[in-house]
Amino acid sequence: MRENMHEDQVTEFKESLDEDDIAQTMTAFANGAGGKIYVGISDDGKVKGIAMGKGKLEQFTNKVHNETTPAIVFETVFEKSGQLEILAITVHPAKRKPIFYNGLAYKRVNKTTLKVSDPEELRSLFLNKTVFFDDVSCPEARLADLDEETIQKFASMAATAGRLSSPATKTDELLSKLGLMNGKEIKNGGVMLFAKNPSAFFHVWGIRCAVVSSGMDFQDMQDFNGNLIQSVEQAMQFIMSKVPKEIRVEGLRRVETPRIPERAIREALVNAVAHRDYFFPSFVYVTVGPDHVEIKNPGRLEGLEIADLAKVHSSVIKNPNIGRAFYLCKYIEAWGSGTVKIYQAMRQNGLKDPQFTTDSMFSVRLSMQGQKLNERQKYILAAIQAGKPLKPTDVARKYDVSVTATVGDFANLVKLGLIQKSGRGRASTFKTLN
Repeated sequence: MRENMHEDQVTEFKESLDEDDIAQTMTAFANGAGGKIYVGISDDGKVKGIAMGKGKLEQFTNKVHNETTPAIVFETVFEKSGQLEILAITVHPAKRKPIFYNGLAYKRVNKTTLKVSDPEELRSLFLNKTVFFDDVSCPEARLADLDEETIQKFASMAATAGRLSSPATKTDELLSKLGLMNGKEIKNGGVMLFAKNPSAFFHVWGIRCAVVSSGMDFQDMQDFNGNLIQSVEQAMQFIMSKVPKEIRVEGLRRVETPRIPERAIREALVNAVAHRDYFFPSFVYVTVGPDHVEIKNPGRLEGLEIADLAKVHSSVIKNPNIGRAFYLCKYIEAWGSGTVKIYQAMRQNGLKDPQFTTDSMFSVRLSMQGQKLNERQKYILAAIQAGKPLKPTDVARKYDVSVTATVGDFANLVKLGLIQKSGRGRASTFKTLN
């Protein structure tokens, strides 16, 4: 050990082995230029020494390896200072940043270790904005960590959709074709899409679904932590099993219809998973209430206003590899159309428009409450959805009102986006939006 040492940006003294405190400092060093921690020295630089058995050191080493994501690379060695022994911990700068300890990132500012909680600060601290999380290598991942069944299912879905011709038979060839390899290293996107256990590589992960009562008491909760291909399907099955149903009898058959269309929920969930900010360790949160479904994902709405979401818009891509894979297997129909389809699905079922909000989380709330339609408008919408040709004069005769009134009914449904008009005057026809 050198004499006249002092704490600085890359040097830290610890009088005792406070495991959490030291692990946080190690995380900060790994997120920076690296550094060295001396255990057994007080803050003022006085050597106190430390007595530590091999078992205690091994326990601490395992804790750091298990609770940092990706795992920190470091070495430990006992050094002599006179008659006393101290523990020196050398931390190497991480190749893949940021490093998280128990779901939190830390940075070093002069002699102080600080917690980083804002996702935009994470991005600006550790990566250029042109670098995408799903495009960074995951050096710990191996081909054996990927789920072959999921990969083959994806390839089959993409081929059936006509979006992936001649899928490769070998896993590494398919990953390369999808742009999910950096040389021989699998990218984060490949791990997220196809790994057997993505949680082994990413600390907080997946989709958390909760069912709540009108008083917001939790009635059921389930996490889906598998790869994205599995998690989207499993979460959708859970959500649709919990969404309240409308029940009607047709002849001898009992027909159950979810009070929110599955298409709207699926588009919202896929949108959340594809566009979330993966630099910020968090779940995609789904809440199923007695009168709504709400889906939240970490990340802000960038480059767009909420009003833009009701029409086809340019897509600001945060995860191009995930987005490309979702497009190939037809989870995504076309870029910039997902929120439009949510509006369409809600309107076609006579429900209120989706409510979008954005701050540190982006959320969409789908209500089970209907648009305020009069009896004639409800009849018009149901008839057109059933494929029945209908004109304002037909409705005027049925309800014994003026044609002017029913023309207004049709115009209101067009304005709400519930039906679409083609032609002019008596040649006009109406249909629901595709």
